[in-house]
Amino acid sequence: MSKITIYFDACNKVEGFRSMGEEFKRKLIINGKSRSTHENYLRQMAKLALFYNKSPLELDIGELEEYLYYLMQKDTDALSSYKHLVYGLRKLYLLLDKEELLLKLPKIARSKKLVTVLSINETRELIKAPVHIREKVLFGLIYDSGMRISEVTNLLLKDVDLDRKLLHIRRSKNKKDRYIPISSHAVRGIRKHLAINSPKDYLFDNYKRKGIPISKTRIRNLLKETLLKTNITKDVTVHTLRHTYATHQLEAGQSIMVLKELLGHETIHSTLMYLHISQLDAMKKFGCMDVLYGSADE
Repeated sequence: MSKITIYFDACNKVEGFRSMGEEFKRKLIINGKSRSTHENYLRQMAKLALFYNKSPLELDIGELEEYLYYLMQKDTDALSSYKHLVYGLRKLYLLLDKEELLLKLPKIARSKKLVTVLSINETRELIKAPVHIREKVLFGLIYDSGMRISEVTNLLLKDVDLDRKLLHIRRSKNKKDRYIPISSHAVRGIRKHLAINSPKDYLFDNYKRKGIPISKTRIRNLLKETLLKTNITKDVTVHTLRHTYATHQLEAGQSIMVLKELLGHETIHSTLMYLHISQLDAMKKFGCMDVLYGSADE
């Protein structure tokens, strides 16, 4: 069942859910949250409402804990569902002044798991694997620029400056515009894509209906098909290409502060993660006494 179907199913079956959902969505939009954020929140709340046949505003903490336990035991994508539900309920209770329930919601520890990153050879293999130029350019450009999947789907032709080798990313996750430089290889690939596929408004438009963007689901499915043509055994998602971009940038000598701006991170803390997975040149690592007195090996 799709996100939209689950939401409307709850609206039709659970008394009070529709009015709660509409008010919550309105407040999220006013607070600057993205469409994907409130869709994820409301989908999990809809599943909760259908489980009890009650609005989340009518549940007590015991019922919430029972459902969260059920979620971790039964849901096929348990951790993601759990996080979206807890974060969504926190925001709901905060915006609608349900302080008592807000205080009793569980804390979610930040994951310390390191992300998956492709090697140089694996990246080459992935970009080379697709048969069609559109997919080659699609995956090549995500790696070349480090864009998020939502930024790729929303990338308009007018925001691609091939002469200056820049992409204009508008109102991304943190509601900021930014420019991302791209390589001459990406420019050459984009020119071929434009000549062969003639996209209308978006750089990567829908395969059947020009003028509307390619969907995130379509990109994910194309990546799965592409990976089957490679020898890559790592667990790779579209976001892996963004992680790979960031890691390769640092390994090539990029400044961490410049990388923060290129990635569109709101704070440096998100960017610092890549220092733990980058294999930086050992020649750049040294003890500070060597700066004061010179190396004892000299």
